[in-house]
Order: sequence, then structure tokens, then C-alpha cells
Amino acid sequence: MPDPPLTRVSSAVAIRKVAVFTGSFDPPTTFHRKVVQLLRERGFDEVILRLNGPRCDRPDGEHAAPVHRAAMTDLAFQNLPGVSVDHSDLDNGCSVDDYQFDSVYADRGEVWHVVSSDFLTDARTGQSLIQTLWPQGQELWKSSRFVVIHSPDSPPDAADLPPVCDLVAVHDEHVPTADIRLRVFLGDDPGHAVPEQVAAYIRRYRLFTDVPSPRETRLSLPKPRLLIIADEANPKSRAGAARFRHLESSDPNAILVLGGDGTMLAAIRKHWRLRLPFLGLNAGTLGFLMNEALPDDLTSTELVVYRMPMMRVITTSLDGSVAHGLAYSDAWVERDSGQAAWLRVDVDGKTQVPKVVGDGLLVATPAGSSAYARAMGATPMPLTAPVLTLAGSNVFRPRFWKPLALPDTAVVRLTSLDTTGKRPIRAFIDGHPVGWVRAMEVGVSPVAAVELAFTPQFDLSARLLRSMFPPSEEG
Repeated sequence: MPDPPLTRVSSAVAIRKVAVFTGSFDPPTTFHRKVVQLLRERGFDEVILRLNGPRCDRPDGEHAAPVHRAAMTDLAFQNLPGVSVDHSDLDNGCSVDDYQFDSVYADRGEVWHVVSSDFLTDARTGQSLIQTLWPQGQELWKSSRFVVIHSPDSPPDAADLPPVCDLVAVHDEHVPTADIRLRVFLGDDPGHAVPEQVAAYIRRYRLFTDVPSPRETRLSLPKPRLLIIADEANPKSRAGAARFRHLESSDPNAILVLGGDGTMLAAIRKHWRLRLPFLGLNAGTLGFLMNEALPDDLTSTELVVYRMPMMRVITTSLDGSVAHGLAYSDAWVERDSGQAAWLRVDVDGKTQVPKVVGDGLLVATPAGSSAYARAMGATPMPLTAPVLTLAGSNVFRPRFWKPLALPDTAVVRLTSLDTTGKRPIRAFIDGHPVGWVRAMEVGVSPVAAVELAFTPQFDLSARLLRSMFPPSEEG
């Protein structure tokens, strides 16, 4: 049965069409990917994959942790043009209702809701899932635009169609995500039901099993394809990159970074959404995040992969505006005048230190604990330690201030106590200036994480000791 013609509001100006496809994507499947491709072929300028956040009506509606759902969805759709993944519900720990999408994506174009035909059943009597379960469902049914996904053999009844809709028949078999999770739990491979990158990720982190997902795992690259990032100002880095040019690819499965820790941080900041392991080769000094040596041919080289979180950083400027950022290493505030900074420290919404007087305060991940935090007297932490470090620079009060190790579930808020403008503070995220701020809030991101890869010869304990007792620079 051919799809009926699209019903649309006439307009003399071409309208940019945006399809919003929401779901748990737990995991994302090859069926989901096919739907997205068909939507693009049907003329949608953009398809937005929006991952559902926690919902009170479905307390058990997700099985992989948010960070894994975000990573799998990025992997499943990253090479499709005109497709974006929206993590905002996962990141904020909530779910935005569908009726709000028109305003949320107003600057993107004309919003269409992607639903399966199951959501239309009994619409003729006002009893469809959209009309009865969605907030403002009755009004949404009348005023919004829908893309209805259905099997070619069972199109929805014409009497159940919303006023404005487009029907898209999908010939690929739909395997429910619950069936895929059960298949994996029973020890079977998900097969072709999920994209290969997603299947590999599920295996690597033992998702949908009764085994906790590890922070440290193993990986090999039978056919390494590299995105190579080198510090072009460093001759040693450029020479090292030349050794691996034969493995360079426009479709990489790993990111090779040559330089020092600064080069690695810049690469992570730019490419973390690729969800590929970062493999460093030290061409700097300490290189805490880097390997000291790599074989020229990485084919089937076993790698130890550490999954490490990024921090979500929310800054409030002097005019009250709020900005969001991500830090892999550290985030800090410091004085921006000749006067000491006056700061309040809140942890998980409770004031823990009413007043800190000093040059500044810093929050670091384990990966950043060997950098600026160490210069503030903090002890470098193992890469897999579930902690955040809170350190201070030249703290005068409280007396006998010491760096603190906080659980990685903590949310730290640093607030300026200055009310006169005499003691301004400025913020930095991974060394990048943010400008003057009133406050900075830091906590582990629910969706952003990085895989850092090392050869088995990498000795975590030895590297940790080296960061605490670096070699003398004297000749």
C-alpha cells in the first residue's frame, strides 16, 4: 500500500523540517538507524535523536547507565549526515514533555514527532496513547505534526490518523530492545540487531548482564584505523606521527594523540563525542595521560582501556547568565585582582565551608589530579579512583587547609562572597578562561566520558609514583 501524501500547511517559503525521534535507545538498534535514514530520504533536513531521561511513570524503564546509553547512541548514528543526538534529558536527569518540543527546537525548524503506529490505536475514540498518556495529549494531537512509522504489512487505520501526519513504511525487522537485552543477558551475541560499533561497546562494558560495568577493560584493534592528532609545534611529535600515517583513516576506530598532556586535553575536548578510545604517545615531558612507546604496527595490539568521566561545569556570570561546559582534567576559580578571593564551598547543596580566603579553589578528576591540583598540594589519584579532588591555592583561611578527596557522586559549588566588586574571580575549564563569574558548579557528567588506552606495559602504579616524584630537571 503506497504511503498517503503528506499533509502540510501551505507556505510560499520553504520550511526547514526537523524530525524528533525520542526513545530510550537502550540499546540503539539497526532498525532505529534505518528509520533515521528513511526520514532523511523523505526530505527531513535534520533528525534529532532525543534520549529519554528518568520518568516517574517508568521507574524501571532503563537498563544501561545514562553514560552508556549516551555513548551507544552517539556510536550508532555518528556517521549519518543531518543527524544529531540530544543528551539534554539524560544530562539534566529529567524528561521534557513532547508538547514542549516546538519551543525547544524553534530555532531548528518545523518540528515533527516520530512515533510508531502503536501510538495511534483507538485514536478515533480519543483513546490513543498520545491522547491519553502524553501531557496535553489531546491538544498535541490536533495541533502537532507526526511521522508515523509502521510495518508495510500493517499500516495504521485511516480513521486513527492525526490531522497532520506522514506515514513511513519500514521494511527492516523490528527487534524490541527488551529482546536484545534478554539475548545478551542469556549469553548470546546481539548479532545484526544492533550496529557493530554498538555490539562491540556492549561486549566491552558487559552491558545488560549481571556483571557490573568495569572502569577498566581490554581492547584490541584487528584493523586499526586512526585519526592522528599531533602537536605540530613539537618536532618529536611530528616525527612520531609520520610512523603511523599508513594507519590514518577517514573512518577511524581509535584516536592517536602525539604530544604532551596538553595535546591530549585539546584532542579530548574536540573529539570526545566520537566515542573512540584515545591512544596517546608521549612527546612532551611528564605525559601522565600518554604511553611512553607504541609499536609501529598496532594491528591486534592488546590495549588496556580506562573509562574516565568528564565533569559538567555550570558557571554563573556577573549578570546572572548561566553557561555549561565540560572538563576532563579540572575546573577552577581564582582571584582576578590584588585582593584574595572570598569563596563559599557547598557540596550536594549543603554549605561545608562558609568562607575560604585564598587565591582560588579547584576541582579535579583523577586524570587531572596530577596536574594543577598536584601543584596545590593534592595527591595524584589512580585513573580509576571514584573520587573528585578539591584543592586550594594559597589558602589563608581556614587555617591548616588540606586538599580533599570527595566521592565522584558529589556536586561542588564554589560561590563568591564578594558583593562590592572588590574581589572579582574568574573561572577556567581545563585551562581555558571563562571570564568573571559569581559561581561555578562542578560534578561528574551523566553522559560524557572518555576512554583512555594504554599498552599492557603501561604500569599504572609506576606512572602514579612518577607523577608524585617527577625526575629532576637538573642536568
